[in-house]
Amino acid sequence: MIRLLFTLILLAMAPFYFSGKESIEHPAAKTGIADEAVYENAAKSISESGSRTIAGIVQSNETLDSIFRKHKLKQTELSKIYHTSKKQFNLSKISVGSVYSIDLDKDENTIRSLQFGINDDSFLNVVRGPEGFKSEKVKINYETRIGSFYLDIKNSLASSMPGTHKEYSKLALKLSDIYAWDIDFFNDIKNGDSVKIIVEELWVGEAFKGFGDILAAEFINNGSIYKAYRFDGDGYTDYYDSEGKSLKKALLRSPLKFKYISSRFSTRRLHPKLKIYRAHLGVDYAAATGTPVSSAGSGKVVFAGRKGQMGKMVKIKHPGGYETYYGHLSKIPRKIRKGVKVSQSDVIGYVGSTGMVTGPHLDYRIKLNGKFVNPLKIQLPRGTSVPRKLFAEFKNIVNSFNIRLASLTRPVIALTEKRNKPSG
Repeated sequence: MIRLLFTLILLAMAPFYFSGKESIEHPAAKTGIADEAVYENAAKSISESGSRTIAGIVQSNETLDSIFRKHKLKQTELSKIYHTSKKQFNLSKISVGSVYSIDLDKDENTIRSLQFGINDDSFLNVVRGPEGFKSEKVKINYETRIGSFYLDIKNSLASSMPGTHKEYSKLALKLSDIYAWDIDFFNDIKNGDSVKIIVEELWVGEAFKGFGDILAAEFINNGSIYKAYRFDGDGYTDYYDSEGKSLKKALLRSPLKFKYISSRFSTRRLHPKLKIYRAHLGVDYAAATGTPVSSAGSGKVVFAGRKGQMGKMVKIKHPGGYETYYGHLSKIPRKIRKGVKVSQSDVIGYVGSTGMVTGPHLDYRIKLNGKFVNPLKIQLPRGTSVPRKLFAEFKNIVNSFNIRLASLTRPVIALTEKRNKPSG
């Protein structure tokens, strides 16, 4: 029956690969709910002798009760299955798109077993025994394969992905998280940029589950090359450049998705409302009211409230003598208050036009050791580098991935190899 469920997963996630302009079936390029008859026919072809199998994918407005009624199955057995499996999974709250299979005794039309997909990582297995039904939550072990990507960027990273499947969106987010300290993916991306990616692909047989960790990447942004390598050392995993320096920095490249910079750091700027020249010790990021503002780095909130011409403002103190200011906010979450610790990328407010302003924007400021500095020009320290004792091992990994990256000479997506050990 496990084989049956995997077959259903295979059908539900029909693999598609492509290379360049030529389609060669990539697993995440297309998805959708197929006709139930397809699944039933496929299931019947592998059902055991003396039994028949009902299999399918949960449709809109379907419940397990309605599935049982549709196939004229015994409601008393449904009640027993609900009861025995409630500790593993609540079958009254099934989701559209979940796969299921029910194996029946061909003669008596009684349930021999039921399998139900809980999520991408596990499924519920219910089996009839001498003393009634027993259930267990089974973890799916995935085979890890290594995929290679070369993408030309047009407009944005997400729109340059070769399909609309959610796994491509997740891959784009993973990549933007890796490079968040060097590249602003909302404003720095240019047509003509490109990216090469070496990434794990998770499979069950020939059924594609999704992408795992990005192992290495090479991003060309506006003529500059940014390389990243994943490395596990001393129980800590991080991404590093080719010299073993962490890609993480004390502060993010920008704390929000902004439209444009409306005012830059200056010691003498004509104030748009006061019409006098005075210092502007931050950068104004124009954005729509309500745009989330993230903490540029981990630290402690030292002020959250109204502050004169800055309107609603949050001030955060970070390690290393850094302080960041976020002004003219429309709203500050209740949990963001003095003394609260925040992590890098936590939402600490929303763009607004409180205080003395002419329109919605974020006034973002950085102070280092008591002195305001230009957020656009400051050189931020990186995180911990690869330990010296592990550097030789790290360089071997870098050299291996560099060979793979160099082999990608044109836009392509291709499976390169299987890993020996399955994940999960």
